[in-house]
Amino acid sequence: MERLVFNGLPQGSVLSPILFNIYTFDLESALTDHVSVLQYADDLLLYISGASVHNLSSSLTRALQILKIWLDKNGLTISVPKSSIVLFSRMRLPPTVRVHYDGSIIPVNTEAKFLGVTLDAKLTGLTHCYSTVAKCEKLLNILRCISGVWWGAHPTSLRLLYNAIVRSVLDYGSFFLEPCNALGLTKLDSIQSKALRIIAGAMKSSPINALQVECAEPPLRLRRQYLCDKYLFRALQFYNHPLYNKLNDLSYLVDNSPYWYRKSPPCLVISYRKFLSIQAPVHRSSFLPIFTTNFESLILTPTIHLNLDLDKEDRNANLKFLQILDENWHDWHHIYCDASKHSSSGHVGVGIFHHQYQIVQKVKLPPESSVFTGECFGILKALQYSILMKLNKTVIFSDSKSALQALVKFPFKNNISYPIIAECRKLLHQCHSNGSTIHLAWIPSHTNITGNEKADKLANEAVHCGDMHPYKNYCHDLTASLPKSHLRISWEENWEVTSQSKGKYYKYIQPSIPVKPWFSKMKLSKIATTTLIRMRLGHVCSPSFLAKIHIISDDMCACGSDVGDLNHIFFNCSLNDNSSFINSLLLAHVPFPTSIVCLLCSNDVNIYNIISDFIVLNHIKL
Repeated sequence: MERLVFNGLPQGSVLSPILFNIYTFDLESALTDHVSVLQYADDLLLYISGASVHNLSSSLTRALQILKIWLDKNGLTISVPKSSIVLFSRMRLPPTVRVHYDGSIIPVNTEAKFLGVTLDAKLTGLTHCYSTVAKCEKLLNILRCISGVWWGAHPTSLRLLYNAIVRSVLDYGSFFLEPCNALGLTKLDSIQSKALRIIAGAMKSSPINALQVECAEPPLRLRRQYLCDKYLFRALQFYNHPLYNKLNDLSYLVDNSPYWYRKSPPCLVISYRKFLSIQAPVHRSSFLPIFTTNFESLILTPTIHLNLDLDKEDRNANLKFLQILDENWHDWHHIYCDASKHSSSGHVGVGIFHHQYQIVQKVKLPPESSVFTGECFGILKALQYSILMKLNKTVIFSDSKSALQALVKFPFKNNISYPIIAECRKLLHQCHSNGSTIHLAWIPSHTNITGNEKADKLANEAVHCGDMHPYKNYCHDLTASLPKSHLRISWEENWEVTSQSKGKYYKYIQPSIPVKPWFSKMKLSKIATTTLIRMRLGHVCSPSFLAKIHIISDDMCACGSDVGDLNHIFFNCSLNDNSSFINSLLLAHVPFPTSIVCLLCSNDVNIYNIISDFIVLNHIKL
């Protein structure tokens, strides 16, 4: 027996979200005169603000009446028992809220969950933090199950697992809540502390600021700001994004309202001010680049040669390249483009060189730009020049394989997120329509190929004296560079301040914050890695340290000859094979006298391997 379905969409279909959005496209316009609407698939949220709760209740009831008419017209319904009303207010005794829908009173709750974020009536964030902590505590058990202090998964694997299953939960929606109740944020910090101790196998007494640096995991407070920066820089690439005006009003309120005098600004406001402080203008549009590019340009397959059989180490690369030119592009126009950036804070220079006419062009891009953007921009300027000069057959050479690969990728699978690549595709289609032939080819850099060396020289000059039109940033560069740079600076400042009270010993061993943990670069055993981490942190199960924290009463080593500190254990203890350890250090040209602290400060792979061998040989567990 066949069953007729009059409405609804198949579960899990890739077209279901698009079809549902098309079906409900006029829902927001039907309600905007009364309330504001947030909608994600079938999750619908209506919100309204004002000074009178009674007037707000009446307005929301009228909006629900209109919603009822719209739902009946489109064959949809809402579930009243699953719906709720939440009054967000700082009033201690808020008045009663009565909102009706189709003759039923919608229940009033003190919290609401929307898209995985729980908002309580006072916006303290405690409810969301507690639910996040409860979920993460269960996930931490996975880490505990697969590793102990001396056995199980390596810290590198544990760190990857933590990032995937625990940190992702801590990250979700967290920066929207800050500033909120400090107790809730402290609970989240405790989850990170537990996870890092499991990863590193560290003692409970280990200072958390040192443990964060050891595992290259920033404090959650700084990470929330980092995530907020990335989100906002992506969002504000659109002119019509609603956050822009809202954050402008909120930023003004933060500066002028007494409520914010003793509170830190919200993360979004801080990110918004960073965005406004960027000197160069930012490229913004109403849509993603893929939606502003015509279909013919998207499906065009450009002719790109990524392998010309040229070796970067070949001294005769230029001669071979000239032979390739003569065989394949003898009577073609040859255009070379290159980009250069001398430092992370310096400008990006772009150089373009037309070999036949000896025409050159130099362009300077803002310091926030990446070399990749400069390489793409060089290809764009070369295409514009080819069209302007009406060149029939042109080959454009670039030493950036990543830029050419981005251009050749199928856009519907790759989703063009680079406006310059979209513009390049448009120009390639224009050349194709005009009957012009354009080839692009990759050549290795710094191989004495004459045209490429000329373009590289122009790019280096453009860093200082290039044409500054158009001088603008692209959001993909801001998202990739600025949040990470700001996080690095903030973390370095935080480490300098906090290490004065906690983690002084570790600060001496690791004065700067590494990009990646040292143990991810060395293939050491679990026992050796954990022991070395504890030695670097200065919190080990040696007799001297255990006596210091009052775990044991006597700090003498088990051999009975001296105090059981690390130097005694590694150099003088009669229970261990110290001679082989000392001989290995002498072979590694380590000057004597030395100490464990000096060896750990070196960060030398060979020395760490020698210490690791001694730990494994003597079955040392500190």
